[in-house]
Amino acid sequence: MISRCMRDSCRQLTKTVMRSGGRWYSYLPMTSETDPRTLVAEVLTATDVDRNRVPRLLDLLDVGDRQVRLGAAAALCVVADEHPGVVASLVGRLADRTDESLAAALALEYVAELYPTVVEERLDQWETTVGADHGVERSTPTRGAADGREVGRTRVAGESTDPDGRQVYTDDEDEEQRRAGDDDGNTIGQRPRGADAEWRSLVEYRSRFDRLSVLAPRERRRYGDTYRTLGVIDETEHAVALRLLDGIDGSDAEFTAALATRLGEWGAVSDVENVLTLYDWQDDPRLWLATEYTAETLADRDRFPPSEAAWHAERLAGTVATLHERGVVHAGIDAESVAYYGNVIEESDRQPPLLNDVGLLSVYRHRFDPSQFLDPRYAAPEYYQRRFGRINHATDIYGLGAVCYRLFTGEPPFTGAFDSVRDAVLSAEPPEPTAVADVPPAVDDIVSKAMAPRKLARYETAAHLRQELRSLGGTDE
Repeated sequence: MISRCMRDSCRQLTKTVMRSGGRWYSYLPMTSETDPRTLVAEVLTATDVDRNRVPRLLDLLDVGDRQVRLGAAAALCVVADEHPGVVASLVGRLADRTDESLAAALALEYVAELYPTVVEERLDQWETTVGADHGVERSTPTRGAADGREVGRTRVAGESTDPDGRQVYTDDEDEEQRRAGDDDGNTIGQRPRGADAEWRSLVEYRSRFDRLSVLAPRERRRYGDTYRTLGVIDETEHAVALRLLDGIDGSDAEFTAALATRLGEWGAVSDVENVLTLYDWQDDPRLWLATEYTAETLADRDRFPPSEAAWHAERLAGTVATLHERGVVHAGIDAESVAYYGNVIEESDRQPPLLNDVGLLSVYRHRFDPSQFLDPRYAAPEYYQRRFGRINHATDIYGLGAVCYRLFTGEPPFTGAFDSVRDAVLSAEPPEPTAVADVPPAVDDIVSKAMAPRKLARYETAAHLRQELRSLGGTDE
């Protein structure tokens, strides 16, 4: 269990630092007011722990000396253990440091083990205070169906509504199921059909395309409605997905602005190989975007042979590495966010994987149930419990590991009803790929490391993961 490992690690850390106490006291006549090692040793060896040491110990989490940082983390664990009253004020101070400080992350997880309810409540308040840009998800961001049915691809919504308000497609649901209508008979999240022609005309007028010709009826896809469209720029034709996003009605300026920022980032990285191109987007008459058109996703495809799986996985890892280098986090990598053109003559033709919906989930998850836009079977632990940290680049590495699992085995890493998926993500590892399919043994180690529940145990960067995947021999150009 991760929690037990963390608790044991903190206790071992405390013991190690306490054993060093004699050496730290050798610095005397320095006092705890001037010498950080003396301060830590005093806290760790005191019979009556002074809670007033907390501010100074927090400052020591940021010093350059690694021993001092880890010692301060252990000392904070001792103070929290002895003085439960300090926990509420301590949580936010630790959370502010967890992305950059291993010591703070260790201390926060240990405190969360001791006082889970207090920590959850304080983190809720902390997120509200720091705002959406801090990127810490709710403790239970996704909820399962009340009937316990198995979790499938999580596109928004079939006709049936779960008692908890969450609507999802499962893999075996009829594609003809659509979202329930509102009182006026309109499809929720869509413009009335009578306004479609007017809306498309306005988009064509404002877009960078000289002409836009809709080729097929609208499709219901993740994040909204999609029209397969032919776009023309300077007499060059492009296969375009014209998309009207859900949840954008102009009344929430903050949400619209945050989404516009993410779309700007996506557009800026559209030149990256294996990123689905975002041609254009605007927020008038409503927020819409035009991307390359793709006909299928990884969720639609069968299992790849090992060499092909390695080829696709290595390219996706390289793409994510470049995104991270440019400061962009995808935040929602799963089998449905990996798109394919689908327009091949021979089924054996190799198509590149394309990362879709770059950055959108980082905005949508603060307004909607993230399980509408991210398959729970691919979601990292930090999407279920915030004690695992914020949604950041390490979350993308977990998502890459889960997608690798799907590429090599043809199966998602976890299966079953939502509650069992959540429990497995938080407390267990998926079956080893070699137990599911005939794949190289090295795949087990790669997937296990990428999907480690604790961020600190995952690959440090997507580039490191890519290098490991290259060793599998699937890098033919």
